[in-house]
Amino acid sequence: MAELVVEIGVEEMPAPWLPGLARQLGSRFAEVAGKEHLAATDVGTYWTPRRLVLRAEIPGRQPDREEHVWGPSLKVAKDPSGKWTGAAEGFARKNAVGVEELQEAPRNPARPEETHLLFVRKTAGADAAEVLPELFASTLRALAFPKRMSWDAWIDDGRGAFPFGRPVRWFVALLDGRVVPFAIHALEAGAKGDVVVESGSLSRGHRFLPRETAGQPLSVTSFAELRDGLRRRFVMVDPAERQERVEEGLRAVASGAEVDDHGLTREWRDLVEYPTVVAGEVPSEFRSLPIEVLETVLTHHQKYIPLRDADGQVARFAAVVNGDGASAPEIVRGMERVVVARLRDGAFFFGEDRKRRLADRVEDLAGVTFHRGLGSYRDKADRMVRLVGIMGEMGLLDAPSRASAEQAARLAKADLTTLMVGEFPELQGIMGGIYLEAEGAAVEVATAVRWHYHPVAVEEGAAPAAALAGRDAETRVFAVVALADKLDTLAGYFGLGERPTGSRDPFGLRRAGQGAVRVVLDFWRPGDGEPRPDLERLAVAAVQGHGDGLKRPPDEVRSALVQFLLERFQYVLESRGFPPEEVKAVLRADEAGATSVRALADPLDAARRVAALHRVRADSREDFEALAAAFKRAKNILSEQEPAPKVDPALFEDDAERDLHRAVTSAAAAAASANAAGDDETHLRGLAGLRGPVDRFFDDVLVMAEDPGIRGNRLALLRDTLSLFYRIADIQKLGGSS
Repeated sequence: MAELVVEIGVEEMPAPWLPGLARQLGSRFAEVAGKEHLAATDVGTYWTPRRLVLRAEIPGRQPDREEHVWGPSLKVAKDPSGKWTGAAEGFARKNAVGVEELQEAPRNPARPEETHLLFVRKTAGADAAEVLPELFASTLRALAFPKRMSWDAWIDDGRGAFPFGRPVRWFVALLDGRVVPFAIHALEAGAKGDVVVESGSLSRGHRFLPRETAGQPLSVTSFAELRDGLRRRFVMVDPAERQERVEEGLRAVASGAEVDDHGLTREWRDLVEYPTVVAGEVPSEFRSLPIEVLETVLTHHQKYIPLRDADGQVARFAAVVNGDGASAPEIVRGMERVVVARLRDGAFFFGEDRKRRLADRVEDLAGVTFHRGLGSYRDKADRMVRLVGIMGEMGLLDAPSRASAEQAARLAKADLTTLMVGEFPELQGIMGGIYLEAEGAAVEVATAVRWHYHPVAVEEGAAPAAALAGRDAETRVFAVVALADKLDTLAGYFGLGERPTGSRDPFGLRRAGQGAVRVVLDFWRPGDGEPRPDLERLAVAAVQGHGDGLKRPPDEVRSALVQFLLERFQYVLESRGFPPEEVKAVLRADEAGATSVRALADPLDAARRVAALHRVRADSREDFEALAAAFKRAKNILSEQEPAPKVDPALFEDDAERDLHRAVTSAAAAAASANAAGDDETHLRGLAGLRGPVDRFFDDVLVMAEDPGIRGNRLALLRDTLSLFYRIADIQKLGGSS
């Protein structure tokens, strides 16, 4: 095996692109190399903002190969006199040989009497260095960038113009230390021009370090030389090394205090080639600003990590620089000047915004467009208030909570008119909550406004779970307002025909859909006997709330929205580790049985049923697979025949019928008791015991008896058996073959 080293030197790429591009580089190369009989092993990829590096082991040359090319059968290849036909001669010409050089052999070993013409094409393996240039071109072409740019380049691979994520500036290609020839040409007047990048053994180090030798080329013959030589020139090509250096530097400047890195350390790793962590001061005059404003300025705008003091105030910040830290004091002073300017803006906006109460800004929303087809944010606020009122009429809110929720819905979007949110849109909702708290508003109103854009992430513990833990009254008001916001948005966009398609979802409707589901699953904490949210009814109410403003027919919008919410419900549960077949068996049970409960009518109940099915099925997998197969058979029969209205035991002729009827009757009584107690697991464990009676019934009983009365009675027994399961799940979706 030979060591292959490839380094693609580029103008700086965005940090978020790099890990994915490196993975693609390794997988794409391994794929195309395998197709060319150069199976790559020990494939490793590395990156910095200015380079993508591939290291792999490949054979030094392709193996010699034989390919069997089959021609016509001898019946066609020879005429009755034994002479070669045109078909045989054409096959020979196609393979550039004489007819007499062809072999005769059975193509199908199972039918040795059928002989065909055969040409064995022998191909000598080529040196890897001869094949690699084509593989390089294929690999580079296959890299998928979030955005490509045309930089007037051309690859001579038959496809011409060569757009890339960023212009390529150098290209190292070594096979066991020898340069593999590869060139990128200029694109001139739509055609191939002069070479602009040619492969070689020269890499480049840091732009500015070491100071006395910066910019000098680095000659390498192996990956070890590349890695170690770049390290001496202040380039850490291994992202794991950069990550470790970043974390060590952050710990050092934090002086032992716990730090929330806001996910920035990984981004820092890919922003620089030689990371050094530095720290700056936040002037005390700004420490009275809301912590969210400070963190937004530092993390979102400057990519700095806030450092808190013993009192929990943001007193300092950490940042990363691309260098050895020798000029850190000057760099930090520049950072501090930028931070002060941004915070001074924030302090001004905060002071100006506080001069008006948030409630006084609601009318200003009439001048802020939600969507040109859906009116203003003032219109949206009115629709949200109406939807909250409908939830109150459904019994989902007591009177005080309803009043708080309606107030929060009216105020939820008002901070869109503030200077702070205009400058820092990441703070929408958050600033509304902060301003309401400062005005002395009810805590549940301020909390609902602050968090109503959430939940965003799909994970059960994602925000605002921690913030609302143990705060049931506030959580209910939040849940109602967040649900009203999301359902109104979904109904409006669906009414305009703006459904997500494929990877296209410009309005974040999938996120809104799964957020609506999560609101109910994770933040709705009903008491005993209290009504639960019916997402289907609420979706219908949200569509009706838009009145005549929708472009699509209301019935079409309602149907599409309900189906979409069901898909998002399914996605949330599958994301939490439940097998797809179990999720579908529960959420889609109403498609099969009239006795089933619609999943969206009570998402909490549906999620509980999925969890119960998962636990019981894990203990009784064979029983469920057998029952699934039997139920597929039963459903097929019932789809073609009409059962009797009810089972008549007097019409039973076989013990298997009587046994199944007794088992179903007993299971129905047990299931009723379990359902009353909300114990789906006991219900399912009882139903799993029906496997034996069901199997015996199908083994011993002819369902489609000639006597119509007996046939209808047996069909009714099957119907009743299936109905026991539909209350929990459509069991036939769990697999099994009939």
